[in-house]
Amino acid sequence: MTLRDRIPEQLTITDDSLIAATMETDVGVFPTSDYILLEISHKAGRIDVYKVANTAYDLVKNGNRMVAIRGYGFKGIGLSVRIAHEIRKMEKRFQYQMTFDTFDAYEPDTERPQTSVQIVVMPPEDESEE
Repeated sequence: MTLRDRIPEQLTITDDSLIAATMETDVGVFPTSDYILLEISHKAGRIDVYKVANTAYDLVKNGNRMVAIRGYGFKGIGLSVRIAHEIRKMEKRFQYQMTFDTFDAYEPDTERPQTSVQIVVMPPEDESEE
């Protein structure tokens, strides 16, 4: 099974995907039964990158959960990549698998597209599933 095959349908980004950036907070957390979605606003102020990365790391390692990090616009992309980088630095005994996708997000107020990124962090596949 490829990494892309493991991504839930709700997180699959295609060429015709249209995603609205309607965040009212710097970081939004949206848990589902399959994954946790972290969204980082293009208007984000100072956030504790290490705290967010530690939380995501614990969810993937200890909770065996998939975590998707979506960063909107220039600032959101930078913070998302920093969080993914911190997660990789925390790895000791196994490697997380990550996928990266870019997409356009639209702000309803301006309807102006902004480049954004989605990073999906997956726990290693269970050997018994293969």
